[in-house]
Amino acid sequence: MFRARRYRVLIIFAAAFLLTFIHFARSRDWSDSSISQQPVGIHPPDPASAYPNPDQPKAPKPDNPAAAAAIEESDKYVIPEPNRGSSGSAPSTGKEKIGSSVGPSSGLKDATKDKAPVPVNAPSKEGSTDPAPVGGASRLLPPTTEDPSNKEELDNGGAGRHSVDRPATGTQWKKFPERFPVPAGETIKLPKERSRIPKLQAKFKDESSYDKQERLQRLSTIKAEFKHAWQGYKMTAMGHDEVKPLTKQVEDPFNGWGATLVDSLDTLWIMGLKEEFTEAVDAIKKIDFKTSSRGDIPVFETTIRYLGGLLGGYDISGHRYTVLLEKAEELAEILIGAFDTPNRMPQLYYKWAPEFVARRHRASGRAGLAEIGSLSLEFTRLAQITQQDKYYDAIARITNELEKIQDSTSLPGLWPLRVNAQGCTKYDPQRNGSPTREEHAAPRNESPSTKTRRPYVAPTDIESYKKLIPREVETGSEESVELANGTHAANLPIEARQQQSTLASQCNGGLELPISSRENKFTMGGMADSTYEYLPKEYLLLGGLEQYKTMYTKVAAATRKHLVFQPMIKGKWDVRFTASTSVTPGKATDITDLEYEGTHLTCFVGGMFALGAKAFGIEGDLELAAKLTDGCVWAYESTQTGIMPERFRLLPCQKGSACDWDQATFDAGVARWSRLDPAAGPQFRNGESAYAERIKMGGIDESRDPIGKTIPMAMPGSLNPHDSEIVEKRSAKISSSVSAVPIISSPTPTPEVADLENRDAPRSPPSSDSPQASVGEDHLPAGMISIPSPKYILRPEAIESVFIMYRLTGEESWRKKGWQMFEAIVKHTRTDHAHAGIHDVTAQKPTQMDTMESFWLAETLKYFYLLFSDTTVVDLDKYVLNTEAHPLLRPSS
Repeated sequence: MFRARRYRVLIIFAAAFLLTFIHFARSRDWSDSSISQQPVGIHPPDPASAYPNPDQPKAPKPDNPAAAAAIEESDKYVIPEPNRGSSGSAPSTGKEKIGSSVGPSSGLKDATKDKAPVPVNAPSKEGSTDPAPVGGASRLLPPTTEDPSNKEELDNGGAGRHSVDRPATGTQWKKFPERFPVPAGETIKLPKERSRIPKLQAKFKDESSYDKQERLQRLSTIKAEFKHAWQGYKMTAMGHDEVKPLTKQVEDPFNGWGATLVDSLDTLWIMGLKEEFTEAVDAIKKIDFKTSSRGDIPVFETTIRYLGGLLGGYDISGHRYTVLLEKAEELAEILIGAFDTPNRMPQLYYKWAPEFVARRHRASGRAGLAEIGSLSLEFTRLAQITQQDKYYDAIARITNELEKIQDSTSLPGLWPLRVNAQGCTKYDPQRNGSPTREEHAAPRNESPSTKTRRPYVAPTDIESYKKLIPREVETGSEESVELANGTHAANLPIEARQQQSTLASQCNGGLELPISSRENKFTMGGMADSTYEYLPKEYLLLGGLEQYKTMYTKVAAATRKHLVFQPMIKGKWDVRFTASTSVTPGKATDITDLEYEGTHLTCFVGGMFALGAKAFGIEGDLELAAKLTDGCVWAYESTQTGIMPERFRLLPCQKGSACDWDQATFDAGVARWSRLDPAAGPQFRNGESAYAERIKMGGIDESRDPIGKTIPMAMPGSLNPHDSEIVEKRSAKISSSVSAVPIISSPTPTPEVADLENRDAPRSPPSSDSPQASVGEDHLPAGMISIPSPKYILRPEAIESVFIMYRLTGEESWRKKGWQMFEAIVKHTRTDHAHAGIHDVTAQKPTQMDTMESFWLAETLKYFYLLFSDTTVVDLDKYVLNTEAHPLLRPSS
């Protein structure tokens, strides 16, 4: 007969072990980083859930009396939660929605996998590998929706999106004395000297009456589409972040301050909608940036959308609406607190509630490149307008750190997707009497026999077990630091934490490169893009600061040498794309493993190369810019809808050789990818079936190597050991009809890396039983060997580069290409309420998604409108457009 009393000790210990395991499985960051840091993109659902547990010891008070008093005062702002459980966490309301994290991406981009919401009438797409976009720069790449292994990296991706169906808490942000102020006299001031910058815009030909009439008609059509979308937002979601165009509901992924409202402000002015502009300004007056329904502020997304939108509206309207500058300063005063860290690198997800603001903070140990490197334009412009150097100082320090490590990365000239911004590994343990690493490590090496043990009393109830397990304290505070010997400060006794206080303040080192190969990826796409984009633009905004010219020329040279490639496509197109690559840290920079792909996020590169060519006089780069931009135009024209997919793979040609179309090579490439991708969807199966069918009909000689004729096996990226290993392991399961096909490029990117790269993605994930978009019969256009993400979420990057190419060359052909893109987009995205993204651009009848990103009004429609506007509207010799297309006025020389 079983008697529980005999085994009570074992049962108690088993329960304690189980609860401990569950706790650490949920709370620990299992990344390769040596710095303990909350993964970028994972955020508490709201400030209430982040309030300290009353049973948890508080952080030691600092020696600074003013800061200590500030902490005491912050306790007044902790709002009690009447329905809070005994464990100290707020109960779930059942209304919380976790939105897109890549981000943005962005920003990064949070607590669950982010997939686009699917309309209920969308037919199922069985076996789809369609990755849902996640994010800025910033602009992050989508994760595979079917693969749960993507969840961890997606959550860490940092697209900055997090939707909460709750009103603002009523808690108000409060300014406290800085813990780590810039020493007097060390503030980096705005540069005064200016260089002579060449004229960017071309000299345009006089247009005929017919051409002018046609242009004005098109301009009117674009404006009408904007008004349609704005009206849908205004009717349903005015003051909220975004409208959901199918269900006519609202969504607040960016703190609920009205992202679309602020993002659209300067577009309203540019299009001459002055009454709507004034109405929007009145609504902006009511925004309270000091409170939010969300527990943190995504610094990157807030900077480019809100701060950039306010400054863009202020500049484009001729500085007539001072309230816009006042609101920009109000927001900036909050954001500048994120830089109050020992090394002045920003905390990218800034916890704004007073009890967190009053504490010490550190920057992220896994900072997304685009998130930390794309704050310069907005803070620089604010510094210029207000003449407050502290705003420029904040971003100049980031630039200086990026410059220091630019030549020492695994791919010199470029930076990896993530950098360690914490600075904790460079402290001097002997400075200011700080304990040494050995002193902190000693207790760990103590023999059990020499320790004084206190008698252990087992808890008697489940709540006591919860309290027994140490809770993770707020990320970025001094208690969350992982010591050099591997000890986590949150697990130290109170006395040890107090001794650690001085040590923690020594995290004043600079940016460091990642030690994990999965974070050592180099790309011009998501999670990196806007850092590169801002180099020539910051040069222009500052009137020619040489530092940015030097950094950009290194970027351009490395990109041309390592990443630019020509794909094999059908027709007379002479286009280029940029590849990406992962390099093992510390290894030689002989790049042999490239991922040949096209993504909508990388379409900005054409415009960037064009600006760099004109601003810095780089010979040949304007021609390269045209080929890069034409690559995206080709991708638009290649699909049934006339819209470019979010992401697709290509066949590269050898540099310097002819790149003629070869059907056998294309078929073999499709078959190869269908074998390497374990989650191959219909588009892969169709390709493999076509290839097998040609074998049966005698169209392909299996003994011949069709790919080797066009892409020599010695070509970088055409063969790598990892591919061979995959093929060897799966050879028993692969049909002999395609077993002879050689590898053509790198394998499907690992979800840990590939899913980091997207900002600005639809936020609400579809339910498991939601129908998916239909799949077209001719799923693969000639030239794309696979389409991992066939979505279109109203992205602007392609038309952005088309607009810049037109303004910098004056060639009318760019307007024709842009108009064709506009007609295709509007045809498939217009709804009776606004506009919506679509699930599959290769489908004959694509279904729509219930999302309208704020950048549809801020960027996409604005770039279409500016393409057909008079060329004096937003003159690129007078304005710089930030990554959200907000026009910032360049100070006169």
